[in-house]
Order: sequence, then C-alpha cells, then structure tokens
Amino acid sequence: MTHHDSQTTGQRLTLCAALFVVAYAAQTVSPVMLFYTFDLHLSTTDLTLFFTVYAAGLMAAFLAGGPLSDRYGRKAIVAPSAGVLALTVMALLGAALWGKPVILAARFLQGLASGAIFTVGTVWLRELAGEADARRASMLASSVMAAGFAVGPFVSGILVQWLPWPRILSFLIALVLVSGAAAVVRTLPETVAGHGTARIRIGLPPGTAAGFLWFLAPCGLLVYTFTMLSLIAFPIQLGKAGFGQVYFILGLSAMLVQGFAAFAALQAFRFGPTGAGCLAGLCGAAGCALGYLAVQPGGWPWVIPASAAIGLANGLSLAAGVAVSDTLAPPDRRGALISMFYLVVYVGYSSPTVLSLLWGRQTMERSGTLIALGVFALAVTAALASGGRMAVRRHGALRAAPENG
Repeated sequence: MTHHDSQTTGQRLTLCAALFVVAYAAQTVSPVMLFYTFDLHLSTTDLTLFFTVYAAGLMAAFLAGGPLSDRYGRKAIVAPSAGVLALTVMALLGAALWGKPVILAARFLQGLASGAIFTVGTVWLRELAGEADARRASMLASSVMAAGFAVGPFVSGILVQWLPWPRILSFLIALVLVSGAAAVVRTLPETVAGHGTARIRIGLPPGTAAGFLWFLAPCGLLVYTFTMLSLIAFPIQLGKAGFGQVYFILGLSAMLVQGFAAFAALQAFRFGPTGAGCLAGLCGAAGCALGYLAVQPGGWPWVIPASAAIGLANGLSLAAGVAVSDTLAPPDRRGALISMFYLVVYVGYSSPTVLSLLWGRQTMERSGTLIALGVFALAVTAALASGGRMAVRRHGALRAAPENG
C-alpha cells in the first residue's frame, strides 16, 4: 500500500467514524423522548411529534444540503453542520427544564444539522473512495450510519431504565462524541473542485423522474416506516400489555433493527439494487406480522425476530436507494438526487404522526396498525418488482445507447 493509499484509507475511516457519531447522537435521544412523554404527562401524539419535527429538519437539510454541497463543496457543509449539531445536543440537555416547546425546537435543529451531514457525508465518502470503490463506499456509509443508529438507543435505553440522571446522562455522552466529530471532519480534504459559481439546482436531475417515482420513492418509504414501530409502537403497546421495562425494550428493539440494517446494507450488493428493494418490502411485511405477535400479552419475545426483519428491510432499502441514486444521477447532480431520496426516507420517519392525524391519536397504541402497515409493505414490494425494476432497466439501456452508438 502506498502512502497515498494509506492516507486515503485513513480519511475514509475518519469520515465513517464521524457518520457513526452523528447517527449515534440522532437516536440516543429516543428512549429519553419516551421518558419525557411519561414524565411530562404528554400524549402519544406528542411523542410522535418529537420524531416528526426532527424529520422536518432532516427534510429541509436534504432539499438544500446536497445542492449546496454541489456548489460550495462537501466540507463546507459538513464541518459547520457538525458544530451546529453539538449546540443542539447542548440545548436538549436543558430541555427538561423548559419542556415541550424547547424539545420540539431542539429536535428540529438537530434534524437540520444531522440531515446535512448524512446526505453530504455519504456523497463525500463516495468521492474520497474514487470511482472504482464508489458503490461499496455508498453501502459502507449506509452501514456505519445504521450501526450508529443501533448503538445509540441501546446504550441510552440502559441508561434511562436503570441508571441515575435519565434526563441528562445520554446527552452528555452524545455531546462529547459530537464535539470530537466536529473537530476531526475539519481535517479532511475537499473533493469538489472549481465550486462557487454553479447555479444551485434543487429537485430531480433531468432523466431521473421515472426512476425516482417508480423505484426511489417507494424504496425510500420502506426505510423508516417500519423502523418507527420499534421507537414508538412496540414500547407503547408492550407497556399497555403489562411489560414494565419499556425503555430497555425500546433500546433493544432499536439496536436489533439497526444492527440488522447495518448487516443488510453491506450484503445488499449481492442481490443487486432492484432485488434488494423487493426483498426489503417482504422483510417489512414479515416484521409487521411478527410485531403483531409481540404486542400481545406475554408476547414480548417476538420483538426480537420482528426487529430483525424490520432491520433487514431498513438496510436493504436504504442501500438499494443510495446505489440507484448514484447510478441515475450525473456526477454534478449526485448530491441533489440523493437529497431527494433521503427526503422520501424521512417522510417514512414521520409516518406515526401522519397515521395519528389520519386514524386518531391512539393509532400507534393499536395492534391493528401493524397489520395495516404489513399490507402496505406488500403493495410497495409489488410496485418495486414491476414498475421500479422496469424504470431502472430503462435508464440503464438509455445510458448504454449513446456509448454503443
């Protein structure tokens, strides 16, 4: 290995570590949000809002972060966003004193900073890896973020369930880690040359609409729609069924979901993007069916296979979407297209609030919601297997035609 290769590998590992830390901080708050819901006597809908405003911040970042990074550079977006994220974790430390409004504001800003790092950091890692390792780097980004999403809530669940200072201890740990990440990303090189003059373009790049509508959009909905069951529906419904360790079960379920997601993201290339997307839909349906068994009285052990199946759906769909985004978009619009994909991903993240508005405030407390989401997963699988597969193949044929001509 040459000095340059060693240096490049070190840079990629540094960025992977930063992505892990940001993902850890994003989900370490989940058990604390459940604790606040009980401690402040809030409703289940309020709990869903803590996640939805975070998703709103993410979506705003995804709309603008990628295009801005195409113009100004990856480092110019990621480095200051990491600093802002550290400030938002500090705000969450004081949220217990100021209540629901501060929690909502801090969660929105956390989403804004995290979203910029997730989407731009993924593209940055891909470019640091070079064209030869681009697809594997994209899947590696998905995997390390999934690992952070796994470790964060599991550690926090233990801290909230059994250790003192449940309101602050998780946030103190996250603050130390995020501050370190904010420092190290500033040492990484920029990968966008000649930036600063191009017009900022938000939206779908030309020629990608069919692939987005038929593949990326349904695939994006598979990522977090079912994952949110582990953060909200499972602990709430298990508590109603008589299970007492709800903070721990939230952390355990989230760890299993994201641990299996990390594994699936690394293995997704074996199935190809379209195959991985279809398999994700089937895993989502299986997770909902097993989850229905888990929330029955005495059925909590079923949380383990339910969470595993949901995790496979998460990792496969995220990796498939990132890979197809990388294939569909021209190099100067990759940031924009992957931002649009992540926008749909976090529409799924806000699904508990949407479902509560449509079906009532107790929607996430009812086991029938799991059955309805299982049917939805099968419908998405059918869409990916038909229109989604055709759209991706058609785009590949159109790209190959000029080269052959």
